[in-house]
Amino acid sequence: MSSYTPSSAGRRRQTTRTDAEERALDRISREAEARSKVKRETREQARQHRYTLLEKKVEEEAEAYRQDAASTSNGISHSHEANEKLKDKVVELEDRVQQAMFLYSQLDNEKSALLYEVDLLKDDLEEKEVLLSTSQREVRDLTSEVKSLKRTIETMTLTQSNLKIEIAQRDHLIQENGLVLVEQENEEPSNQSGDSNGSSNNVKHGPILFSQETLKLVERVVPGSSSLDEKIRKLVDINKKMRKDVEEMEQSIYSSKMSRANQHNSAIANGGQDEASKDSAKQVADLKFKLQEAERENTNLQGVVIRTEGQMKRYKQNCETAEKELTEAKSETRQLKKEIRDKENALDEAKETNKHLQSRLEKYRTQRARPL
Repeated sequence: MSSYTPSSAGRRRQTTRTDAEERALDRISREAEARSKVKRETREQARQHRYTLLEKKVEEEAEAYRQDAASTSNGISHSHEANEKLKDKVVELEDRVQQAMFLYSQLDNEKSALLYEVDLLKDDLEEKEVLLSTSQREVRDLTSEVKSLKRTIETMTLTQSNLKIEIAQRDHLIQENGLVLVEQENEEPSNQSGDSNGSSNNVKHGPILFSQETLKLVERVVPGSSSLDEKIRKLVDINKKMRKDVEEMEQSIYSSKMSRANQHNSAIANGGQDEASKDSAKQVADLKFKLQEAERENTNLQGVVIRTEGQMKRYKQNCETAEKELTEAKSETRQLKKEIRDKENALDEAKETNKHLQSRLEKYRTQRARPL
């Protein structure tokens, strides 16, 4: 039978255990040690008592043998040979008693060591049961959290699918209506340096939606290989210039009318018209025609600019909203996938720990159920 070494029953505690579990395990360990100490003292007292009784019994038996030997030796006239035999028998009996006492003491020591080992194994078993319940609770919590994350990922995936469907419908409507998406260029840093709000220069602009007719009209009015933004700026500049020209023409017409009225009055007063009044009338007619043409072209350009700006604002806002929602959905999906991977890894580790603790618990139960 193998002897027990206290160092082989050392407890390995996890560093992640809470303070309450530490206090509970320390209290259980102290109570087990106190019970073991009381049991050892009780066994020691019982062993001493049995040893005393055994010595007393041996002495009584030896005294009885000596008395029998003395009476026998007196009865047969003190035979020397019988006395020697009795002495040998007494010595042999004493040797047997000593061997029995030594064997009993050794067995009692082994029994005490085994009982102490059983107490330690019971304490370790209680500790492992606490750890097992804690691990099972953590596994349940991790499992519920993983399920929640999976539901969130399913919701985000559904949202992403809906956004993709909406984008596909938008593209289909754009293609069906003969529209064109045009990427908007970033504004130059010099244009944004005077912004009082201090906005950043690297603002991302979404695409702008134009109809084919609008693009053709802009291309016809402002031909060339420049970008669409530059062409629209040119249209705005042309509009401003034409407004200025119209104002100048109106001023010139007003001056011509005043001059014509003065000349007409002078001609009536003089009783005739001269060649200058004819030239003035011709110039006025030409200026009226040019003014009408300029006003008509200005009206067309203003309509084009207004429609273009409205379409730009509307489609830019729609595109930015859709892209922002899609970007947020992708970001949240990546974050949730990362979190669920971490939770699955933690769940696997908890399952491995639980499996290891269960195997150790089964081993301790087997050792406990094995007869001593």
